[in-house]
Amino acid sequence: MALATSYNVSGDREALTNFLTILEPEDTPKTSTFAKTTKVTNTYQTWQADTLANVDFAGVLEGADVAAFNNEAQNRARFGNYIQKFWRPWMVSDLQEASDPAGTDGEVANSKVKAMRELKRSIEAAVGSDNDMQADTGLAPYKTRGLGSWISSTAQTTNPVPTLFLTPSGNINATATASLTETLFNGVFRSIFTQNGGRRSYSLFAGPSLITAINQFQRQEGTTTAKSYMVNQDATANRIDLEVAIYKGSFHTVTMIPDMFNGLADGAAVTTTTNQ
Repeated sequence: MALATSYNVSGDREALTNFLTILEPEDTPKTSTFAKTTKVTNTYQTWQADTLANVDFAGVLEGADVAAFNNEAQNRARFGNYIQKFWRPWMVSDLQEASDPAGTDGEVANSKVKAMRELKRSIEAAVGSDNDMQADTGLAPYKTRGLGSWISSTAQTTNPVPTLFLTPSGNINATATASLTETLFNGVFRSIFTQNGGRRSYSLFAGPSLITAINQFQRQEGTTTAKSYMVNQDATANRIDLEVAIYKGSFHTVTMIPDMFNGLADGAAVTTTTNQ
């Protein structure tokens, strides 16, 4: 008996849903949070820093004349960073733009918006990278110094930070995330306190592994020892809250901000294995 079926009849329309899904990390908290200048006026952006003299309470003899003077500008230093240009060139043929691809308002419009999203990710990654700055030589482009290179107790190669203003080694802890303890974490901010002398609020842009490690501070599972940190929650809420969004210590208040764009190499995929 003859029977028309889905596999022996031609002319059935294809079923293609009218949306396009992209599942990639896109939050760029550093780029969104940091202050921006309105206009770049030089390829090398600079600023100044200075120090204060050690305290002096030796006293002054009555009737004594000043015999020696100080140069209050002797430790003033100027340093800075190169700007960096980013681009994501794209091109669409006239025939493709005339077509009607699913999930977009046109290939040109889609390419323009997607390129902007990709550029923002690249800028975020460059800011959070370990890259050092680089001057334009005509063959190599300008590159900006990332936070990983600024946070260094040793001099950088290009336009190094003056010795007086390098990050003190006590302010840096390179312990593997899996071995990070609360004591080590607090020790960094204790060291920072000895530099600025005040209790400050900080934003910590951290990858998923570091955020998870901090969430485990003061918490021991399956134990009743004196060191355990116990949290009582209303059972009627039907939820368990294990997030550490703000950490308050004696010298610091730290806001935890998850960020997938720290310490990435140029061209690296954004995954939890490349961003700790």
